[in-house]
Amino acid sequence: MYPHLAVARNAEATHRILQSMGDWHLRSPKRIAFARIVIAGLGGFIALGAAFAVVPDVVKQDMHETDVVVGWTLTVFAATALLTRFFAGVGIDRRGARAVFALGFLLLAVAGALFLFVTPEREWLLFAARALQGVGQACMFTAGLSWAVQLAPESRRGQAMSLFGLSVWAGLTVGPVLAQLLLDHAGTRAAEALMLVAPVLALVAMIGLRSPPVHAETPSLSLPREAMRPSLGLMAGAVVMATIVGFAVLTFDARSGGGGAYVIGAYGAATFAGRIFIGHLPDKLGAYKTGVLAFLLALIGVAIIAVAPSWQVGLVGGIICGLAWSLLFPALGLLAVDRTPRPQRNSALAVYTAGFDLGTLLSGFTLGYIANAAGYEAVYAFGAGFALVGLALMWSMRPRPGTTAAA
Repeated sequence: MYPHLAVARNAEATHRILQSMGDWHLRSPKRIAFARIVIAGLGGFIALGAAFAVVPDVVKQDMHETDVVVGWTLTVFAATALLTRFFAGVGIDRRGARAVFALGFLLLAVAGALFLFVTPEREWLLFAARALQGVGQACMFTAGLSWAVQLAPESRRGQAMSLFGLSVWAGLTVGPVLAQLLLDHAGTRAAEALMLVAPVLALVAMIGLRSPPVHAETPSLSLPREAMRPSLGLMAGAVVMATIVGFAVLTFDARSGGGGAYVIGAYGAATFAGRIFIGHLPDKLGAYKTGVLAFLLALIGVAIIAVAPSWQVGLVGGIICGLAWSLLFPALGLLAVDRTPRPQRNSALAVYTAGFDLGTLLSGFTLGYIANAAGYEAVYAFGAGFALVGLALMWSMRPRPGTTAAA
């Protein structure tokens, strides 16, 4: 009836399509850079995952020490990562993500080289190597996450966090398997060499990459307060997840004669799938709502495992907790970034990810004592308590009138 309107509408639609195609071509180099960052991160986390298999072998077979020493090497690793993560964030704010990312791989490579010289007479080298791995992980993970967020469009930053997190899960899964195969068929030195070669290959994968320019304003050395509560939320979530990874095998060995490994496997698979298929929810639903949903799922999942009479029932809890963790990390990360002034956003990500180190340290110190004193059910009750702590923290971060949903 009004052909001129139809022509105008078609012209407008065509213009939008062409504009979209143009945007696609403009953004494709960023997609390639993002993929290369994830691949490089995979190399770093393969080296860290390999340590899970190599360190116990070195401590018990070569040094003839006990599990206590294995535990102390993990404590040294987590403590050095925690103590240096904020400074990694400041370095990103001042020097750019590429420099700190590369420094992380360099430190991991040096740590891998130190492993080759560990002997019973030079036990201190083992702790030095694990300390360097802690600092390297802090630099690599914080810079890689920051770089991924900077490359992503504003509306897909949560998904970028989820997808970069895949390099963590893949590396920590593949690394121990490769290291164990080398231990079994080529010896300890070959497995130790993997911790040197993998980060060197990651550095090669970075050749030609350029990180976005640093902000013109010099960032403050003060801790970004806006990231504190998201960091504590991540700590709470890490404690919940540690109950599953640390005690599912022992729990179902005692209850039904085994199957706990399947519960852990279901948790890992659900986390991996969740990062791919629902990792965009914080961007679509909002960081606050997604965070609340994640902690509710974590509470339900850990409660199911606490009372599950068999591993088949525990499997359901593992899947629910995996989905919770896949949503929790990007949701809280968005809250930390969106609430922080732009010059300090990389420092905010560093403070935020330090929550995972805190959760790891807290879990390592407490869960074993709780299991010995009160049984495995008490371990999951402890985890459920931290899920409630997480919900309380989310409530304290609820959007106020006049703020955005992510704030």
